[in-house]
Order: sequence, then structure tokens, then C-alpha cells
Amino acid sequence: MRSHANEIDLATPSNAAVTPASEPDAAVALSVVVPVNREEPTLAETHRAYKAAIESTGYAYEFIYVLDGSYPRSLATLKALKEADPLVIVLVLGGETGEAAALASGFKHARGETVLTLPAHLQVDPRDLPRVVGALDHCQMAVGRRSAINSTLSQRILAGTFHRVLRVLFGHGLSDLVCRVRACRRAVLDEIGIYGFQHHFVPLLAQQQGFDVHEVDVRPGPASVAVRRNPLVYLGILFDILTLYVLLKFTKKPLRFFGSIGMLVLIPGLLFTATLAIARLFYAVPLADRPALILGVLLIVLGIQIIALGLIGEIVIFASGRRIKDYTIDKVVGDGPG
Repeated sequence: MRSHANEIDLATPSNAAVTPASEPDAAVALSVVVPVNREEPTLAETHRAYKAAIESTGYAYEFIYVLDGSYPRSLATLKALKEADPLVIVLVLGGETGEAAALASGFKHARGETVLTLPAHLQVDPRDLPRVVGALDHCQMAVGRRSAINSTLSQRILAGTFHRVLRVLFGHGLSDLVCRVRACRRAVLDEIGIYGFQHHFVPLLAQQQGFDVHEVDVRPGPASVAVRRNPLVYLGILFDILTLYVLLKFTKKPLRFFGSIGMLVLIPGLLFTATLAIARLFYAVPLADRPALILGVLLIVLGIQIIALGLIGEIVIFASGRRIKDYTIDKVVGDGPG
């Protein structure tokens, strides 16, 4: 992720330094973060639709557009929006850093206690946005769940497989992680971090941290169409799923992960070696021309090394255990005033 020093805030003069908001601003209750990672010909119309919906919530708000890459037409549109609306802030990242970096940059500059992320196109009907924000009255994160998406059969199968794998690995009940309409409290963003393709899994990360995540049914917007992606993108998402699985399930207990893999390697090696030893000791079978002996010894050594990695991880976790926070406090119930 690039440093925010490479960002340009069009709300300030070009020679002024950009200072991220470190604390919520009492004058801004809702920060709307919109990453822009391609040319969006309908960006102005999308902004007007979003603005009308956000104004109906009654919150004091701000719009933060994060331009991730060199897109002249989108930049020109954003400049025009900024000139016409002082509540719009535009950040231009240096180079294409990815949606996760764009979101992290927008979160850093957000001043509201509530943060709403939206796509740069009408993925959902904007009239449903107040219901998503209003759902935070009884949860800490609300995500949109589209009732129907205009997609091909292969895309529906791929999306269904994607969510089924996540449900098996993590046991969550979320059904539309592709939807970018998400509202959350600032405390959620303070606890989780995103990188790579993990912007897909922000609700899952929040859920794993103990936050209450609810889905809100929303109607698809005119641009709610499944996007065809390069196969390498899906490969990157698959790697991030595996990374999340290891980090969320085994970071606090590495020996269980490495130990399971090590035992799967060690046990066959022991069986190979024991069988050959019995054949040599009791049946005088020569071992000089038996490659299985080399394989068995290699498996034993490899299995022990993998298990040793888990033990080293346990030592590291034990040594740094006091600095690791693996919980969140939802509320404090006391018997005194306040």
C-alpha cells in the first residue's frame, strides 16, 4: 500500500499538505467512501443519486472519492463535482494500488463516526441506502444483499461456489460479499485491516473479530451486473481465501496447522521405514536397491521439520501473547452511575 503522501486532496490548494483525519469530526456524522478504479461515464449521475439518498437520512455527511489510477475523464468529473459541492473530497492515489488501498486511504481521511462504502456505479438502488445506514441502530456493520443480479449461468455458479467455500471454511451466513454497499461504525475499521483482495472479505473479517454483522435486502441498481474478470483475478482471490483461513483459524495456534500437515507427511514415512526395517531384520530382504527407503527417510525428515515450524510459531505466540488482542468489547455493564 502506498503512503498517503502520494495522495492529492482536491479540497485543499495543490501546494498544501494533506492531513488525514485522526479523530471523528462532530460536524460530520456519516462519511461516504467511494473508490474509483476505472473510467466511470455516469459518475456525475451516480453522485447525484447517492447524494439525494444520503440527504434523506438526515445525517451530516461528506463524500470521499478515491481515484485509484490515471483516469482523466473520471478525474475531470470529480473536479467538477468538487467545485459544485464543498462536501466532496477527492483523493488521487499515485498509481494503481488496488481497491483495498483505495478504501484504506478513504477510511484514513473519513471524519464521521459512521462510514458507508459505495461503488462508483449504481450497484444497488440508491433509495435503499437509508435502510442500510439505519440498520446500524441494532448492529455494528450492515451489508447490502441484492435480491437478484443480472448475470450468466456460469457467473451464478461461480458466485455460488465462492460463497459456499467461504461458508464451509468460516461458517458464516453472508450471501452477497460481492456487494460493495457496506455501512459500519468507526470502531470496526479500527480493529480490522485489509490488503490484497481482502476488500471482498471486510464483513467476514468484522464477523471474525466479534462484531455484529447484518445483511440488509436491497434492490439491484441499473449497474448491478456481474463483471467478467481475468482468471488471474480469481486466482488472487483464491489465494486470499487461503490466507484468511490460515490467519483467522491458526494464527493463535500454529502447531495445529503445521502439526496436522507434518503428521500427514511423517506417518507415511514412518510406515515405509518400519515396513522396510521389518523386511530387512526378519526376512533378510536387501535394501540397497529399494528407493522406498530413501522416500521414507525423506518423509520423516520433512514431517519433523514441518512440525518444528509449528513449535517455533507457538514459541513466538507465547512470547508475544501479552501484546496480542484477539477480542473486542461490545459493552461494559456496571452497577455504578454511567
